[in-house]
Amino acid sequence: MFRRKPRIQTSSAPGMRGPGRHLAQTALLAVLVGASPLLQADASRQQPITLDADHAEIDNVTGISIYTGDVVLTQGLREITGDRMTVHTRSGGRELDHVVVEGAPAIYTQTPDGDGRVVRAEAPRMEYHAAGPERVILLEGGRLTQGRNEFTGETVHYNLETEVVNARGDQDTGRRIRITLFPDDEDE
Repeated sequence: MFRRKPRIQTSSAPGMRGPGRHLAQTALLAVLVGASPLLQADASRQQPITLDADHAEIDNVTGISIYTGDVVLTQGLREITGDRMTVHTRSGGRELDHVVVEGAPAIYTQTPDGDGRVVRAEAPRMEYHAAGPERVILLEGGRLTQGRNEFTGETVHYNLETEVVNARGDQDTGRRIRITLFPDDEDE
């Protein structure tokens, strides 16, 4: 995800000057690390889903299930944890569509095979979309890390298929995005 030199693009709302310009900035990082994370994600999608929680409310008609109390969803090399998780399925409840997670924090972890670095995303509120494209959306102040490299922002979108990160600050709170990249991680 962060091994090659990134292309970072920022943009501001037209006509904004000074500190306000930074409040509306969007950072886009597009990096290619090879196909291994995508292949791992594909392999994980074929694995069974395991859900552990203190309480579950399952509606097979709508395909929506609500889990509460130290919820842990695992599928292959992927794990999602939170205090409350709403799971949306399709195909009669047999195929994961998307998950909405709330927690202190809600956490997404993708553990790579071999020597790859763990991808970890956390936020008070998170969405994981299993397809169209596969992605994680961090809301209300998110942090995305791989190794020592880190992205933070009020909203962070991470496309797991293309490995594109889009982070935004919040104009109302003055919270800006922060990207920390360690060039020496390339050789680790």
